[in-house]
Amino acid sequence: MPTRGPLPIPFPLSSFPGASAHPGSNNQEGAGRLVNCYAEPLGEATTPTGPSKQVWRRSPGLSQHNNAPTGQSGYRGGLIVNNLSYECWSGNASTLDVAGNYVSLGAFPGTKKVSIARNQAASPNVVAVDPDNGAYVLSGGGAPAFYNGGGNLPQPNSVCFQDGYFFYTIGDNRCFASPLNSVGTINTQTFITAQAKSDVNLLRGIAYGGLLWLFTTGHCEIWQDTAVAAPAFPYTRLLVIEYGLVQQAAIAGWETGFSELLWAAQDFGVYWATPGSFQPIKVSSPDIEKLIEQQVRAGNTLEASVYAFAGKKFWVLSSPAWTWEFNISTKKWNERSSLAGGAYGRWRATGGHPAFNKWLMGDTQTGNLFWLDNSNYTENGAPQLFRIESGPVRDFPNSIRIARADFDFVMGVGTNVANTITTVLGAAANPGGLIRLQVANTAQMSANDTVNVVNVLGTTEANGAWQITVVDPTHIDLQATVFAHAYVSGGQVTDVTAPSGQVAPTVAISCSKDGGYTWGNPLLRQLGQQGKTKRNRVSVKNMGMSSPLGDRWRLDVTDPVYTAILGGTQSSNPAEVGA
Repeated sequence: MPTRGPLPIPFPLSSFPGASAHPGSNNQEGAGRLVNCYAEPLGEATTPTGPSKQVWRRSPGLSQHNNAPTGQSGYRGGLIVNNLSYECWSGNASTLDVAGNYVSLGAFPGTKKVSIARNQAASPNVVAVDPDNGAYVLSGGGAPAFYNGGGNLPQPNSVCFQDGYFFYTIGDNRCFASPLNSVGTINTQTFITAQAKSDVNLLRGIAYGGLLWLFTTGHCEIWQDTAVAAPAFPYTRLLVIEYGLVQQAAIAGWETGFSELLWAAQDFGVYWATPGSFQPIKVSSPDIEKLIEQQVRAGNTLEASVYAFAGKKFWVLSSPAWTWEFNISTKKWNERSSLAGGAYGRWRATGGHPAFNKWLMGDTQTGNLFWLDNSNYTENGAPQLFRIESGPVRDFPNSIRIARADFDFVMGVGTNVANTITTVLGAAANPGGLIRLQVANTAQMSANDTVNVVNVLGTTEANGAWQITVVDPTHIDLQATVFAHAYVSGGQVTDVTAPSGQVAPTVAISCSKDGGYTWGNPLLRQLGQQGKTKRNRVSVKNMGMSSPLGDRWRLDVTDPVYTAILGGTQSSNPAEVGA
């Protein structure tokens, strides 16, 4: 009987699901997927300095910034201004400080993603524009105030700031400039019209690289400061590029600390303009272009955001169905996914911007404000799935026994754990009169666990030891209690049922023999307790006969630990490589 192996398992450097990204389509053209993980080289590309040329690492998790419930939903965007971060939710504008203290400013109408900018006045003016409701001034200490430039500004659909001017774009292709560092009266003559094309609508103004980029539905006009005296518009047109913007929120990257502009254009491709460049390059793969087209034709909203950590920058594009992100350093794509309603869908984070030496992001599932945390491999306590799927091992002869497959993981990544602790965010009576606590997360709790509740003010009857009923991801009921007093503040819940000591994380390994349509039952293998690295691989054996479609491998990790893999092999020889 012929034998073969060990052969490398082809893990992708970018996600390439092929038609499998489209329900009901053929999976066989896919070349692998990266979900909540990304690939990057180890050392020089041609001369590995370690055991592999590349590594696949787990993506950062999410931690909560606000220290009490915001009571909001539908995150729309934000901006840091001095020591406050101005944040917008559906129908509301608020501020948070470095300690996570939340203050609602009041009503700010609308539900769509906003554009938000500040000027350089001694006390900076902060203006946010909702595409359906126009401009509002958020600064000044009072409630958000409607702004129309003294009656001279038509309803804008975006705002940005540069060189002392707020620039307001109008849907009829005009762009107005404010007085220098002011939210005073706008001169009716201080505007220009984007008119390189006549069959387009102006969607967004972006200040980037010292220039003003005016994006329409069919092209982009780039304008530069020529210090023209008022009342004339202070900029003149520099050039025109042929790539417009497919939707208003499908652009990001101008943010301070990121400065790499990417957007989804009218041809459903993603384009990248590096600083100082006027020739955007197309960076999207056929997979992401097909997905963008599907969502746009279905009438769904695309939203772009960005974040950075450890010298890496990621541009993120989300729809209601999925999230993909582009790694600026490697020029590769990977997917992001979060658990919601028992199934994995789009990533819950949205709208990244820098603040307090972090990247703050909204949450599509709650009113929380998160930050990108490279030391946390959960999503505010909820499990984060690390998944890598290989392409087919095609050089392995058909109908040959797969004696073993070996996967070169970073081992000894288990962590010391104590009992699960979560913060109390509120308390009320449940329908039966029991105390129902709102907590940061219940992901590590189970029905009838015993918890210790301490430091709750107001609803002091909650303090003590209780068995719990888990209601949903953010609420628990305290059994055998009676709600009596209104909640004031504070509180901590410790689940003392959870064992303390060492956690030994596991990887679930599955094999597909039909091109990825179905996957075999997963086999669990340990990745080692903390510091225990006696082996450098995990193995599965006797995996049946090889497939004419090529065998594909799926590796899943949900334990909240650092996860990295350096490669894998498939062999018909049952002996361990190197043994």
